[in-house]
Amino acid sequence: MSTIHEYYDWNNLIDRTSRMSMCDDVNELITKGNYWTNSPKYQTNVNVFGLPNERWTNLKMSFIWSCFAFMKQERQIKNIQSWSYRTSLKDAEDRDTLWHHHNHNTETTTVSGVYYMHLPIAGEVVGPQTAGTELAPNGPEGDGKYFTPWREGHWMIYPGKIWHRPGILHTEEDRYIVAADMEF
Repeated sequence: MSTIHEYYDWNNLIDRTSRMSMCDDVNELITKGNYWTNSPKYQTNVNVFGLPNERWTNLKMSFIWSCFAFMKQERQIKNIQSWSYRTSLKDAEDRDTLWHHHNHNTETTTVSGVYYMHLPIAGEVVGPQTAGTELAPNGPEGDGKYFTPWREGHWMIYPGKIWHRPGILHTEEDRYIVAADMEF
Protein backbone atom coordinates (compact mmCIF):
# COMPACT_ATOMS: atom_id res chain seq x y z
CA MET A 1 0.00 0.00 0.00
CA SER A 2 1.32 3.45 -0.81
CA THR A 3 1.23 5.95 2.01
CA ILE A 4 -0.12 9.48 1.98
CA HIS A 5 2.23 10.84 4.64
CA GLU A 6 5.91 11.69 4.90
CA TYR A 7 8.28 12.06 7.86
CA TYR A 8 10.82 14.86 8.30
CA ASP A 9 13.55 14.47 10.93
CA TRP A 10 14.36 17.62 12.94
CA ASN A 11 16.44 16.06 15.73
CA ASN A 12 19.53 18.03 14.67
CA LEU A 13 17.72 21.36 15.13
CA ILE A 14 15.41 20.48 18.04
CA ASP A 15 17.17 18.11 20.42
CA ARG A 16 15.75 16.10 23.32
CA THR A 17 16.54 18.87 25.84
CA SER A 18 14.56 21.37 23.76
CA ARG A 19 11.69 18.90 23.35
CA MET A 20 11.53 18.31 27.12
CA SER A 21 11.49 22.10 27.68
CA MET A 22 8.60 22.33 25.22
CA CYS A 23 6.78 19.62 27.21
CA ASP A 24 7.31 21.79 30.31
CA ASP A 25 5.83 24.75 28.40
CA VAL A 26 2.78 22.63 27.51
CA ASN A 27 2.37 21.52 31.13
CA GLU A 28 2.45 25.17 32.19
CA LEU A 29 -0.26 26.06 29.67
CA ILE A 30 -2.43 23.21 30.93
CA THR A 31 -1.85 24.17 34.57
CA LYS A 32 -3.06 27.69 33.70
CA GLY A 33 -6.22 26.23 32.12
CA ASN A 34 -5.22 27.01 28.52
CA TYR A 35 -6.84 23.95 26.95
CA TRP A 36 -10.13 23.25 25.20
CA THR A 37 -12.93 21.69 27.19
CA ASN A 38 -14.89 20.61 24.09
CA SER A 39 -11.98 18.84 22.38
CA PRO A 40 -9.74 15.98 23.41
CA LYS A 41 -8.69 16.49 27.01
CA TYR A 42 -5.54 18.60 27.33
CA GLN A 43 -5.47 19.92 23.78
CA THR A 44 -4.12 23.44 24.24
CA ASN A 45 -6.13 26.44 23.01
CA VAL A 46 -2.99 28.51 22.39
CA ASN A 47 -1.08 28.86 19.12
CA VAL A 48 2.07 27.23 20.50
CA PHE A 49 4.16 28.46 17.54
CA GLY A 50 3.65 31.94 19.02
CA LEU A 51 5.24 31.12 22.37
CA PRO A 52 8.14 33.55 22.85
CA ASN A 53 11.31 31.50 22.63
CA GLU A 54 13.68 30.03 20.08
CA ARG A 55 12.56 26.42 20.40
CA TRP A 56 8.98 27.25 19.33
CA THR A 57 10.24 29.45 16.48
CA ASN A 58 12.46 26.55 15.34
CA LEU A 59 9.48 24.20 15.49
CA LYS A 60 7.31 26.58 13.44
CA MET A 61 10.00 26.99 10.78
CA SER A 62 10.59 23.21 10.69
CA PHE A 63 6.85 22.73 10.10
CA ILE A 64 6.80 25.23 7.22
CA TRP A 65 9.84 23.63 5.60
CA SER A 66 8.36 20.15 6.06
CA CYS A 67 5.10 21.22 4.41
CA PHE A 68 6.94 22.72 1.43
CA ALA A 69 9.02 19.54 1.11
CA PHE A 70 5.86 17.42 1.28
CA MET A 71 4.21 19.51 -1.46
CA LYS A 72 7.49 19.63 -3.41
CA GLN A 73 7.06 23.38 -3.82
CA GLU A 74 6.79 26.61 -1.89
CA ARG A 75 3.27 28.04 -1.59
CA GLN A 76 1.82 31.33 -0.36
CA ILE A 77 0.69 30.68 3.21
CA LYS A 78 -2.76 31.98 4.17
CA ASN A 79 -2.78 30.77 7.78
CA ILE A 80 -0.89 28.55 10.20
CA GLN A 81 -2.46 27.16 13.36
CA SER A 82 -0.74 25.06 16.01
CA TRP A 83 -1.59 23.44 19.32
CA SER A 84 -0.25 20.78 21.59
CA TYR A 85 -1.89 17.68 22.97
CA ARG A 86 -0.90 15.85 26.16
CA THR A 87 -2.45 12.47 26.80
CA SER A 88 -1.97 9.19 28.63
CA LEU A 89 -3.97 6.18 29.78
CA LYS A 90 -4.95 8.07 32.94
CA ASP A 91 -6.73 10.64 30.70
CA ALA A 92 -7.81 8.17 27.98
CA GLU A 93 -10.86 8.99 25.89
CA ASP A 94 -13.00 6.84 23.62
CA ARG A 95 -10.84 6.65 20.47
CA ASP A 96 -13.92 6.33 18.25
CA THR A 97 -14.90 9.91 19.17
CA LEU A 98 -11.48 11.29 18.19
CA TRP A 99 -11.72 10.88 14.36
CA HIS A 100 -11.41 14.26 12.61
CA HIS A 101 -9.84 16.12 9.69
CA HIS A 102 -8.62 19.72 9.32
CA ASN A 103 -9.65 20.88 5.85
CA HIS A 104 -12.78 22.80 6.90
CA ASN A 105 -12.43 25.83 4.61
CA THR A 106 -13.40 24.74 1.09
CA GLU A 107 -11.77 27.86 -0.38
CA THR A 108 -8.30 26.77 0.72
CA THR A 109 -6.22 23.62 0.86
CA THR A 110 -4.70 22.46 4.12
CA VAL A 111 -1.58 20.45 4.85
CA SER A 112 -1.45 19.06 8.38
CA GLY A 113 1.32 17.78 10.58
CA VAL A 114 2.01 16.02 13.84
CA TYR A 115 5.32 16.60 15.61
CA TYR A 116 6.17 13.76 17.95
CA MET A 117 7.64 15.50 20.99
CA HIS A 118 7.80 12.82 23.69
CA LEU A 119 6.65 9.21 23.92
CA PRO A 120 7.19 7.26 27.13
CA ILE A 121 7.67 3.65 26.10
CA ALA A 122 5.63 1.09 28.04
CA GLY A 123 7.73 -2.03 28.44
CA GLU A 124 10.46 -2.92 26.01
CA VAL A 125 8.67 -3.19 22.66
CA VAL A 126 5.16 -1.79 23.07
CA GLY A 127 4.53 1.66 21.71
CA PRO A 128 5.96 3.31 18.64
CA GLN A 129 4.19 1.28 15.93
CA THR A 130 0.65 2.06 17.15
CA ALA A 131 1.27 5.10 19.37
CA GLY A 132 1.69 7.53 16.48
CA THR A 133 -1.33 8.52 14.41
CA GLU A 134 -3.99 6.41 12.76
CA LEU A 135 -4.91 7.64 9.27
CA ALA A 136 -8.14 6.83 7.43
CA PRO A 137 -7.71 7.87 3.77
CA ASN A 138 -11.25 6.64 2.99
CA GLY A 139 -12.85 8.04 6.15
CA PRO A 140 -13.43 6.43 9.54
CA GLU A 141 -16.02 4.00 8.13
CA GLY A 142 -13.99 3.10 5.04
CA ASP A 143 -11.25 0.57 4.47
CA GLY A 144 -7.51 1.24 4.29
CA LYS A 145 -6.94 2.65 7.79
CA TYR A 146 -3.36 2.36 9.01
CA PHE A 147 -1.06 3.50 11.82
CA THR A 148 1.87 5.81 11.21
CA PRO A 149 4.63 4.92 13.68
CA TRP A 150 5.77 7.39 16.32
CA ARG A 151 9.13 8.95 15.45
CA GLU A 152 10.31 11.27 18.18
CA GLY A 153 11.68 14.56 16.85
CA HIS A 154 9.98 14.15 13.46
CA TRP A 155 7.14 15.93 11.71
CA MET A 156 4.67 13.58 10.05
CA ILE A 157 3.01 15.60 7.26
CA TYR A 158 -0.18 14.62 5.38
CA PRO A 159 -3.08 16.25 3.49
CA GLY A 160 -5.44 18.10 5.85
CA LYS A 161 -8.50 16.42 4.32
CA ILE A 162 -7.40 13.00 5.61
CA TRP A 163 -9.35 11.68 8.59
CA HIS A 164 -7.10 10.77 11.52
CA ARG A 165 -6.98 10.21 15.25
CA PRO A 166 -4.31 9.73 17.92
CA GLY A 167 -2.68 6.35 18.14
CA ILE A 168 -3.16 3.83 20.92
CA LEU A 169 -2.05 4.78 24.43
CA HIS A 170 0.26 2.32 26.18
CA THR A 171 1.14 3.90 29.52
CA GLU A 172 -0.09 6.30 32.20
CA GLU A 173 2.94 8.50 31.59
CA ASP A 174 2.24 11.58 29.49
CA ARG A 175 2.95 11.65 25.79
CA TYR A 176 3.18 14.97 23.93
CA ILE A 177 2.62 16.05 20.37
CA VAL A 178 2.31 19.33 18.53
CA ALA A 179 -0.21 19.46 15.71
CA ALA A 180 -0.35 22.14 13.05
CA ASP A 181 -2.19 23.13 9.90
CA MET A 182 -1.00 25.27 7.02
CA GLU A 183 -3.68 26.75 4.76
CA PHE A 184 -2.64 27.90 1.31
